[in-house]
Amino acid sequence: MNDIAAATRPSSAAEISAARRRSALGKAAHRLALLLPGIAILVFWQWAAGRLIKEIYVSKPTAVAERLYEIFSSGEIYPHLWTTGQELVLGYVIGVGGGILAGYALGRSPRLAGIFEPYVMAFYGVPKIALAPLFIIWFGIGIWSKVALAAIMVFFLVFYNVYSGVRAVDRELVNLTLVMGANQRQLSYHVYFPAAAPYVMLGMRMAVPYSVIGVIVGEFTSSTQGLGLFIHEASSTYDPAGVFAGIVILLAFVVVANVLAGRLERRFLRWKAPTAQAPSDI
Repeated sequence: MNDIAAATRPSSAAEISAARRRSALGKAAHRLALLLPGIAILVFWQWAAGRLIKEIYVSKPTAVAERLYEIFSSGEIYPHLWTTGQELVLGYVIGVGGGILAGYALGRSPRLAGIFEPYVMAFYGVPKIALAPLFIIWFGIGIWSKVALAAIMVFFLVFYNVYSGVRAVDRELVNLTLVMGANQRQLSYHVYFPAAAPYVMLGMRMAVPYSVIGVIVGEFTSSTQGLGLFIHEASSTYDPAGVFAGIVILLAFVVVANVLAGRLERRFLRWKAPTAQAPSDI
C-alpha cells in the first residue's frame, strides 16, 4: 500500500506543478493580449505623426512623454493636479452619497416615488453641461462650482441604479422576513442592502468617468487652476503635446479610480456567486 502511495505521489505533484505552469502561462497570455492593442496603437501613432498627419495636430507619443516629464519635473502640474483631485473626490463622494440615500428612499416608498419620480426624470433629461454656467454664478469660479457639476452627474447614475435595485427586491422575500419578526432596520440590513449592493457598485463604477467629465467641463468654462484649465491653455497655444499630456493624466485618474472601485466591489460582494446577469446599465 505504501509503495502504491509513493508511486502516485510524484504523479500528483507533477500534475499540480503542470497545472500551475498552465495557469501562469494563461495569465501571462491574458496580460499580453491586453497590452498588444495599446502597443500597436502607440507604434502606429508614432509612425503616423508627421507622415500621415501633421504634428501640429497630433503630437508624437515620445513628445507627449517628454512633455509629461517636463511638467512633473518643473512642478508646473502639481497645483492643477491638487485642484482637480479635490474636485473629483468631493464631487464623487457627494454624488454617490446623495444618489444612494435618494434612490433607497424612493425605492422603499412607492408613494414618494409616485410624487418625485416625474420631477427627477424631467431634471435628468436636462443636459448637465448646460448647468455649468449656472453653477459658476451660484458658487463662483472656485472648486465648488466644479464639485456641484460633478456631483449632479454622479448623483443620477447612482440614484437610478440604487432605485432599480431596491425596487427589484422580491416582495415575497420581504413579506417572509416581516412574518418572521424582522423590524425595518433588520429588513434594510439583511434584505434591501444586500439586494441593492450590486446595483450600487455598478452605479459607482459607471459614475467615475462622468465625475471627470463634470469637473473638466467646469474647468473649461471658468477656473483659476485645474487640469481642464491646463488642457485649455495648451490648446489655445497650439501645444498638442500638452493637450495629450493632460488627457493622459486624466486617463490615469480614471484607471486608478476604476481599480479602487473594482477592489471595493470584490470586497463587498465576495458573498455573491458570479452569475451571467448583471444589473442593467441605465
